[in-house]
Amino acid sequence: MRHFLSNIICGFIIKKSVRDRVRTQIRFPQTREYVRFIRDEYAKNMKQRKIRTTVGYGCKNFIVILNDKYVFKFPLLSDGKEVAEREKRIVDAFYDISPIKIPRMSIIQYKNITVRQYEFAQGALLTDVAPGIIAKHRKHIAKQIANFLYVIGKSDPKEIRDLKPTPNAKPGFMYGWFQDDIWQNFMLDTKTFDITFFIDWEAAKFADFMPSLYVSSHNWDKFGYRGIIVDVLAEYAKLYFQKK
Repeated sequence: MRHFLSNIICGFIIKKSVRDRVRTQIRFPQTREYVRFIRDEYAKNMKQRKIRTTVGYGCKNFIVILNDKYVFKFPLLSDGKEVAEREKRIVDAFYDISPIKIPRMSIIQYKNITVRQYEFAQGALLTDVAPGIIAKHRKHIAKQIANFLYVIGKSDPKEIRDLKPTPNAKPGFMYGWFQDDIWQNFMLDTKTFDITFFIDWEAAKFADFMPSLYVSSHNWDKFGYRGIIVDVLAEYAKLYFQKK
């Protein structure tokens, strides 16, 4: 009944972010408890209690942001344990390897669910910046993404080798560890256009880069950020073959 009601109401809401938030509040009324939990347990001794909420992709997670300092990700479709533990291992393995900062992550428990807590990633998402502005800084952004792909891809942290398709799989050209959803999961300093953080590592995997890069290219083109993929691939190839 809640699903049916949410679909009817959301059919009249044009903006997707608002639509997702309303749908989540109707289908998952427990999200009010999650906000109360953060306010009572984590913000009770803070002078300021600025709390914002949003909904993750596919309405799989409910996200609470506290004072632009901490991010709490509450799972909506499972207990979250397996996903959280896997992501924590990956973040820890790449934290000191990545040329672009990764938000620190910890795991907390709320009743019977596993919640992911992150350091807040300062900066603007790609989609918060107009395509025309991004176009002026495209090569600078692409170089950073390419170097990120190269460094992460060629690494082979022993702590997570059991997560590879086979423990002895070796990194190669466009093959290795990959964040998997790079098209907008990075934060930008809008003054320098340096990438300040790469976020959301739950889907990271050791695999062929190209399927995910194709999706990234499609999304970049769809939303007006054309040409980034060409520069990323060119810079990656330069790094890979010059340093072989």
